[in-house]
Amino acid sequence: MNAQPKDFTGRATESDTAALVAEVSGESVPELEIPSAETDIEISVRRRDSEDRYAAVLGEWEVGTISYREIGAIHYERRDDVLVIDWTFLEPAFRGRGIAADFIADVLDDLREDGARVAVTCQVVSAFIAANPEYADLVA
Repeated sequence: MNAQPKDFTGRATESDTAALVAEVSGESVPELEIPSAETDIEISVRRRDSEDRYAAVLGEWEVGTISYREIGAIHYERRDDVLVIDWTFLEPAFRGRGIAADFIADVLDDLREDGARVAVTCQVVSAFIAANPEYADLVA
């Protein structure tokens, strides 16, 4: 299994990966209260090219400032003209709400828009693509 950061500094456990695979592939996930669509907090995706990753960011606007917190990441490695997606992490508190699948879809949509080709060694993204074959054309 690929090393995956936990809280972006440690290591994710096999159960972290298994939970995300279950979520993005449509298998059962724990019952959680889904936040309202009218919440003031928005999750966005930010591309961090200098760090070879995308970040899922939970943030809110304040007058004159933006406060935010990264709650997940998808890491990739550049190999010639292919991006190899090698790990995905989402904080446990945000799992089971469809955030992981939305995050992966947003990343893959951005890569498609850039004309990128990807290889996937990450179990989570592989499970997502298997459950969403409309993204299979991105795989080199």
